[in-house]
Amino acid sequence: MFQKLTGDVQGPLEVKGALEIEGTLHGGAIVTGTLDLRGTCLGPLEVRLDGHADVEGIIRGDVHARGGKLRLRGVVDGRLGVKPGADVQFAVGSVLNGRQLGEDGSFTVVEKAGKYSIPDDATMMRPEEDGTWVRAN
Repeated sequence: MFQKLTGDVQGPLEVKGALEIEGTLHGGAIVTGTLDLRGTCLGPLEVRLDGHADVEGIIRGDVHARGGKLRLRGVVDGRLGVKPGADVQFAVGSVLNGRQLGEDGSFTVVEKAGKYSIPDDATMMRPEEDGTWVRAN
């Protein structure tokens, strides 16, 4: 069962159980359990081992997928690091470090910050070791 937190949540957190956050996580998180975040993460996000992070919103910091699963629909204002064995999926329309992911796996530079509408049924893409992006399903 998920523990649910809303509003401003002070971190950094070590997520070992099941945690749902609606709001702003300050300080980032290391996830070895399950994190369901709807909102903003101010700080780095790291997924380890069998951790699972499902993020819909904005991450202002680097993202490190060292294992487990990461699903993101939104904006990452930082770098993305993916280790072999990590299952990473980004929704088409998501923005990674100022570049928006397209249906063909390419990125387009976003001129300015703005609102991004990413449909719930957006195609999910997965990064490959050679730097390309392919459909996840």
